[in-house]
Amino acid sequence: MSKKLLFLSAALLLGLIAVGKPALAADFKSGDAVSITQTDKLSGDLYAASNNLTVDANLPGDAFLAGSMVRVTGKTAQSLHVAGSIVTVSGEVGHALRVVGSQVMISGTIDGDVMAAGGVVQILPGTVIKGDLYLGAGSAVIDGKILGSVKIAGTDTTFRAEAGKDVQIMAQKLTLGAQTKIAGKLFYQAPNEATIAQGSTVTGGIEYKKVEKQQSTKAVPVKADKVTGLALIWFLGILITNLILAYVGWYFFKQRVLDITNQVLNNFARQMGWGFVWLVVVPIACVVLLITLVGIPFSFFFLMVYVLAISLAKVLASVVLGSWLIKLITKKGMNGNGKGWPVDWKVILLGVIVMSLLMLIPVLGWIACFVFFLAALGGIMTAAKAIAK
Repeated sequence: MSKKLLFLSAALLLGLIAVGKPALAADFKSGDAVSITQTDKLSGDLYAASNNLTVDANLPGDAFLAGSMVRVTGKTAQSLHVAGSIVTVSGEVGHALRVVGSQVMISGTIDGDVMAAGGVVQILPGTVIKGDLYLGAGSAVIDGKILGSVKIAGTDTTFRAEAGKDVQIMAQKLTLGAQTKIAGKLFYQAPNEATIAQGSTVTGGIEYKKVEKQQSTKAVPVKADKVTGLALIWFLGILITNLILAYVGWYFFKQRVLDITNQVLNNFARQMGWGFVWLVVVPIACVVLLITLVGIPFSFFFLMVYVLAISLAKVLASVVLGSWLIKLITKKGMNGNGKGWPVDWKVILLGVIVMSLLMLIPVLGWIACFVFFLAALGGIMTAAKAIAK
């Protein structure tokens, strides 16, 4: 494997997740049902994935959690990142909270910003958010206290919280409860004026912009902060989608994924070269075949194989990256003997998260992702060629 080809990704990774940390200590948990309690000794960041995940322990570092049902009641010293179907966060968070799910319930105290997206999102009474709140939901109910600014995009939004700064809301329906206390200004966009309960207060005044429903598909100017909030919601959605695709592929084709990953990382430069060849040559070959009537069926066949390989390579690239990172961190490979490259749930979780973060870095991050994508594509096409023989 060429270390020069991997150096860029290593540097970017360290800059993203290891700045200011003396070591890359981490704990990994997985299973159909996982319960992490105060008796579990955790040494650093937590990476956990399960169908039913419960975290009651106090976490000393960052936490990255994924599952169908995720419940967090313990204290997280750093940032908490959660993706799942039904997500409940009721513990303290020492830094930022990032959460996406079908149903999301948040309570407790969050010392940093909160970014949440889901079908139904509830910020429960008693919640204290010391930073800003960015929220996107089909149905949103916001109680508690937010010291920073608030930016919400939702269909049906009920706001009953105390806000220390300005509040911006885009909704089809907006209701302000009697408990609402906004120290700054309220700016909202909706087809109809908000329902404002008696007793609610908005110190900075209210500015309303009527937005017709039939105009919702037209391009309208938006401010940078709104774009940032929507982009973050989009990022969380892409992250959970890629995570699901990677887990599904690994679940059904474990041995095949393991074989290709080891093949790629044992011959990284060669597979990257083959990936580049396949990326360029196949489309040209398909065009050439289209010129001849006899070659048209073959052209469509190779084109379908090409599109499928590209899609698979995007997913496998995260697995390859995660496998390399895990071995780099743990200094061990398969069965803990330092031989081979590991592929399991924590490899997938780490790989997808880091790959998603790298994609946010212009130029350098894109180059790093493209390098792993080419290597994964080369591995897939090499495996397909061997099967065809």
